[in-house]
Amino acid sequence: MDLKPIPAFYCCYLLRSTIRHGALYVGSTPNPVRRLAQHNGLSKGGAVRTSRDTLRPWEMVCIVSGFPSKIAALQFEWAWQNTHLTRHISAEERITVRHTNVRTSPRSGRTRRRPAKPRVSITDKLSNLHLLLRVDAFARLPLEVRFFSEDIYQVWLRWAERVQGNIRDGIRILLDMKRDEVPALADDPSAPPPSSQPRRPKKADTIGKGGIEGIDVSYNPVKAHVEKSLELLADHKDVSCAVCHAYVQKLERNMAVTCPHGDCNAVSHLTCLSKHFLAGEDENVLIPTEGTCPSCQLQVRWIEVVQELSLRSRGGTELAKLMKKPREKKLKEAKGAKKLVAAMDVDDDEGDDDDDEDVHDEDGSDGDQDDDETGTNAALKLDTSEDDWLYREPDDDEDVMSVRSTLSDMSMDLLESKRNGLTRSGVAQPTDRIEVVIEDSETEDMEILA
Repeated sequence: MDLKPIPAFYCCYLLRSTIRHGALYVGSTPNPVRRLAQHNGLSKGGAVRTSRDTLRPWEMVCIVSGFPSKIAALQFEWAWQNTHLTRHISAEERITVRHTNVRTSPRSGRTRRRPAKPRVSITDKLSNLHLLLRVDAFARLPLEVRFFSEDIYQVWLRWAERVQGNIRDGIRILLDMKRDEVPALADDPSAPPPSSQPRRPKKADTIGKGGIEGIDVSYNPVKAHVEKSLELLADHKDVSCAVCHAYVQKLERNMAVTCPHGDCNAVSHLTCLSKHFLAGEDENVLIPTEGTCPSCQLQVRWIEVVQELSLRSRGGTELAKLMKKPREKKLKEAKGAKKLVAAMDVDDDEGDDDDDEDVHDEDGSDGDQDDDETGTNAALKLDTSEDDWLYREPDDDEDVMSVRSTLSDMSMDLLESKRNGLTRSGVAQPTDRIEVVIEDSETEDMEILA
């Protein structure tokens, strides 16, 4: 069995049609932004029920996140979709009652009874969500409820005031509206020039700025915790459990946990920290939800501890991707700059120019060229030591780079013959200017630019 780490993010969501507010949809996804685009037809995928153009576009008004596994999220999704059938809700607490359609055949007179899915409103969806967060199966999960619509959040608050029963304090409820960017003033000299086409913001720029775009669905928030754990639990270091004060053996360090707070270096056995968090809880409770660190005395959520442990012990691919160093940015220099630097190092002696010559490929890589070239390649070989290409920065034309060279007469004749083509007699016809030809791939016509 392939054991996987606790997912970085997985949520159940509630969609509402912006065209008809009575149309609702419940689903689950590890990436809300991508899934919403699929429902709206902007990318491939989505559900059949949301594919009707008369209901698009859809908006994501609420999500429930913090599930320890994909299976737990799918179980919550099914219970939220079928609150009239789920066994997580007892018959006494059930809000949505299923109906039965009775149909009598006019020919045979037989009666058929089929269960019908009840029609629910936004109030019914939120009231059943409130109920599911209180049942035993989901009450102790480290869940978090985010609302992205003000009117939906107000419906939630009104229902929470009049319902009997409270949600556990560890479940976070918050309104996460997208914060609009403040436009720059027209007379601000530091403001960037306006663009005819708005630039699409980078994913990293939207994290933490509200809305579904501001949710980080990666393991990046856990990276600092993982790096600290790998350093503290190295084989050459002596560490002791912060709870039982016993030495942590090397074979036990794969199941040892660390404090998620950056300034705390506490290391504990998993079972020792679990017992420490469960002190004072009911004896029937097996998994803690939160507690205080035995070293720094700060509040620690259990999901933060075990998620880092599962990623470090089970997430081979995910861990390698997280710890991979970012690629260095490529230097944006002209290809001729490298040739110019190489030309400066070449010996000025004309007799030794062809002895050691570096050939640069189009991708900038260096290769070796044989000295004993024969045939056509030898005849067309250019003396690059005498004909160094010098590049300069473009002036007004950003698409074409101007070049000048000190090519010899023979090299110039070869280049002009290649550009302009050979006549029937095989002699190249000299021209006063170089004509740039652009080919249209659709019409296959040729346009000559002066």
